[in-house]
Amino acid sequence: MLERLKGYIEKEHLMMPHDKILLTVSGGKDSMLMAHLFAKAGFRIAIAHCNFQLRGEDSELDEALVRKFASDNGIPIFVNQFDTKTYAKENQISIQMAARELRYTWFEQLREELQFDRIAVAQHLNDHIETVLLNLSRGTGLQGLQEFYP
Repeated sequence: MLERLKGYIEKEHLMMPHDKILLTVSGGKDSMLMAHLFAKAGFRIAIAHCNFQLRGEDSELDEALVRKFASDNGIPIFVNQFDTKTYAKENQISIQMAARELRYTWFEQLREELQFDRIAVAQHLNDHIETVLLNLSRGTGLQGLQEFYP
């Protein structure tokens, strides 16, 4: 699987070997696998974890898991605990939309402040379809249909 990842990254020209990459890790299977593979591949990485405080103890357990993984692997980690419900209420948006806005705004702030070259997000097909539909609903053009982080 590691060689497939490296081959795909090289084939698609997704990043250069010297790039500094911010991995967005939720604690779920997809993002933990991504973090494991990137760490084993030897990329220059750090981890960003969002705790939206929406699932009680499970949110805390996810954060603890990601913190332990980062510590065990010597990976810098950044954690943000959001008051997602308040943000959603104040902005009159759904909890899901609030979490999305909070995380992507924070990831971009980290990228700029700490000079990361790329942001890596573990998405499966349903997440990607959601993004495309969201961008279409906002009246985006072709550029907005791409998920690209410089």
